[in-house]
Amino acid sequence: MRTPILASAAAVSGAAGEDIAALARQYGPVVFRAAWRVLGGRAAAEDVQQQVFLRLIESPPGKVESWPAYLTTVATRLSIDHLRRQRRWKLLAPLWKSDEPEPDDSPAEDAERAEASRFMRAALARLNPRDASCFVMRHLHGLAPAAIGAALGLSENHVSVSVHRARKALEAIAAKELSR
Repeated sequence: MRTPILASAAAVSGAAGEDIAALARQYGPVVFRAAWRVLGGRAAAEDVQQQVFLRLIESPPGKVESWPAYLTTVATRLSIDHLRRQRRWKLLAPLWKSDEPEPDDSPAEDAERAEASRFMRAALARLNPRDASCFVMRHLHGLAPAAIGAALGLSENHVSVSVHRARKALEAIAAKELSR
């Protein structure tokens, strides 16, 4: 079965389309996992995965030294944008619509983990995009500061500072939430 992204990539004429289709086959799972770790949902992660490869089709980047780092960065940033759009929508949506209870048939431990994931995603959406990207790439994807720096065009030191800032900001957000 061909996924929509592979069908779109195959429709692009010439070697560029074949290259993008190969990238989608090889790095699609990496992109999906990057989006899923930030968003926590399969459908949203698949949407972001598709957006990443559609962007490659629409405007291919120049020379890329590390495709996994580049694609993970794009997926992380698109995921954070997705969270911000959701947050804006919830602010605009009527209260009855945004506060609908979600059915939860899982055990209490799963519910706590899901709440912690929602909190982390919301907190990441409040951070500076560069700091959030560095934090996610370092702590959720396990990339080294050098790989993150290469993907974002930053020095290793700058990546480390951004990760530190994000961690401190997340700690402050968590402390503020726990004091309520």
